[in-house]
Amino acid sequence: MTKPFIESALFLTASGYRRDPETNVWLRPGYEGIAYSDGDEVEERIAKVVLEAHDVTLFSRELYGRITDWPSRYHLSATRANILRPFRRELSGLDILEIGAGCGAITRFLGESGANVLALEGTPRRASVARSRTRDLSNVEVVADNFSEFKPGRKFDVVTLIGVLEYANLFIGAAQPALRMLKLASDMLAPDGRIIIAIENQLGLKYFAGAPEDHIGQSVYGIENRYNIDQPQTYGRAELVQMIRDAGFAEAAVLAPFPDYKFAASILTEAGLNCESFDSGALAAESVRMDPQLSANLTFSPELTWPVLVKNRMALDLANSFLVVASLSPGKLIDSSILAYHYSTDRSKEYCKEVQFVQTEGNSIELHYSGVEKVPESHIGKHFRFSIPDKCDYVQGKQLSLEFSNIVIRDGWNIEEVGAFITSYVQIVASLAAEGNEPLNVAEVDAPLSGRHFDLIPRNIIVGENGLSYAIDQEWDSIEDISVGLLVFRAIRELLFSKFRFGRSASEFKQSGIGFMLAAFGAAGFTVEEDTINAYALIEARAQSDIAQRSLKVEDVWSPNARIPSKATLHAYKDLKGEYRQSKEKLERKKTELKDATERLRQLERSPSGKFIKLLGRLKSAGK
Repeated sequence: MTKPFIESALFLTASGYRRDPETNVWLRPGYEGIAYSDGDEVEERIAKVVLEAHDVTLFSRELYGRITDWPSRYHLSATRANILRPFRRELSGLDILEIGAGCGAITRFLGESGANVLALEGTPRRASVARSRTRDLSNVEVVADNFSEFKPGRKFDVVTLIGVLEYANLFIGAAQPALRMLKLASDMLAPDGRIIIAIENQLGLKYFAGAPEDHIGQSVYGIENRYNIDQPQTYGRAELVQMIRDAGFAEAAVLAPFPDYKFAASILTEAGLNCESFDSGALAAESVRMDPQLSANLTFSPELTWPVLVKNRMALDLANSFLVVASLSPGKLIDSSILAYHYSTDRSKEYCKEVQFVQTEGNSIELHYSGVEKVPESHIGKHFRFSIPDKCDYVQGKQLSLEFSNIVIRDGWNIEEVGAFITSYVQIVASLAAEGNEPLNVAEVDAPLSGRHFDLIPRNIIVGENGLSYAIDQEWDSIEDISVGLLVFRAIRELLFSKFRFGRSASEFKQSGIGFMLAAFGAAGFTVEEDTINAYALIEARAQSDIAQRSLKVEDVWSPNARIPSKATLHAYKDLKGEYRQSKEKLERKKTELKDATERLRQLERSPSGKFIKLLGRLKSAGK
């Protein structure tokens, strides 16, 4: 065990904690835990999965294969750790107090980063899972205690509050619980220490679009500030930063994780959001489809809104979550040359990558690539080859996929417009694939393309300000050649996966995945049958299986019968919801009328005339 944790054991023992011999968790005698749980079934299931796993590392394929629902994804996914990846290198060797460790998803990352971690969790059961998840890491200790009563007996270089500050109302007894929690955390920091906070934004864009508040489950609950003192509570940027300063922190830097802090795909700095030569709105928009919690019934499309907010300098205030770094002493907290971080981690670790968008001294922008794990930066699988460069230049322009979305979001769009887009896209592919030679012949679905162009889908094509098209993010090569038809299928499938809503179409076609796919192919002049589409879907499932290194079925990557996400569906949903609300209100009125009538009847029965009527009734019955 490393020296700091020999010291921690001494400090904890001196403060009255004892290590439980069964769970290896530090406890105060008689401590029973706080009233917080994801439910017995969930926590016992997660505990069993972690305990039985031979590999409990961050990218464990065993644990990844046991993700079946939201709770298991939240507790087991390696993507949870992305929120702290920007600090990974500087965390190594530091003494870190993690407040609210849960079942150890972040704890595992901190331990693997080489930090000396003291993980605090309020419930003994969850603490035991966190200890089980880190059982092979000698640089991690886990304590079960209420934070307001926790006495570590030492100071730390870093304190983390990842998804914790919002629960201060429930567990901190004070007039201003969140402020009190921040002050308690600051007391545990060394003089030059830092706190890292991740929390949802009370004024996040998705909540304006109708997504339910994460903790209460009701739409616009946070926006209307309906929080009670005994409920979780989130804050807007200005209020949060002021509270951090009131707690005694001298500096605070706010970053915007997208789609939110729980499963961050991109993390944008304030410099990145304000840089005119960097399209931060594209990263924010791209992340929307990666949000596993996003409601299917939003009032508008966030991915079409983010570029507008960036342009008007409103994106940081409306980010769905905040990542805040604060220090007790003045000093630089974030490298001002870094505009953004982007992570691809929902895959096998050999294929996980980090991209940093860096502004050079000459004000140009470069993309710096690296694998998130210490694995080769190129890897050959069964069917596909993965490779990333060390760095490349940033191309300013618009993603080609935006042209598609701008067509179908309008009411009155027609399938011929989609066909024209696909025709234009295929010609761009032919030009890029020609690599300086004559453009390729791509007039038939079976026309061959090199496997090097497998990843040349619309979101990986930038149309520059000069009108030229550029390929970006080409990390996947098919070992075998591919066809034009397969690439068009991949393009349409990817566009359908986006979470914006289609307007009402003026064209007649089956409003489903396969209906749109066949209509789009036909409008582009390609003749395909449903069996051909199924064959393409099979190849896609094989590709995704290679990437995830676990077997995926066709239905995991392609839903032919799913309805396209149209505004018409949303309007129908709203109409149905309105009818339900009206019926419910009518039922409540009838219940009230019945209650009033029942009470009037009881009053009548208690009155002299009522008693006389009841007596006559009895006499009449006796006469019978």
